[in-house]
Amino acid sequence: MEFQIDTADALNINDEELSELLTKVYVTGGFTQPEEAVSLFEPSSVRKRGILIGAREKQHSRLAGVVILVPPNSPARRLAQNNEAEMHLLGVNPEYRRHGLGRMLVDSAIAQAKNNGYSKIVLWTQVSMKSAQKLYDLTGFVYIDDITRNGRDFRVYEMALCA
Repeated sequence: MEFQIDTADALNINDEELSELLTKVYVTGGFTQPEEAVSLFEPSSVRKRGILIGAREKQHSRLAGVVILVPPNSPARRLAQNNEAEMHLLGVNPEYRRHGLGRMLVDSAIAQAKNNGYSKIVLWTQVSMKSAQKLYDLTGFVYIDDITRNGRDFRVYEMALCA
């Protein structure tokens, strides 16, 4: 299976398909409550977080996955410090999993962060997201801490970048 990975603008990702993907991954996947998702995954808010990177499956041009690189000056930044980026909302449509797409999206976010000269990427993932944690470990992120936000437990990871 082949994917085209680029920014949301370059891939013409529309609001409906963005909401549909995030809902399928996070709500249907059991990680986010439907009432919470309404505000969390509102497309204009998601886009304002930072650089939205997407992946389209080449044969049918379907949106297969997304990730957001949140820059240091974004109001969506939560844990990163000066000159550090965050990675938010990595999501791969279940029908496109097990094809290395999550890794491709993470690698794309890392490359974008390096190109922008950021010193580090920070992310957090729910404790129950074991597949994501395995991916972050394999990609070179280092587990650094546990935090609790809005009644949920998260594992925090970081990766130092050599610009």
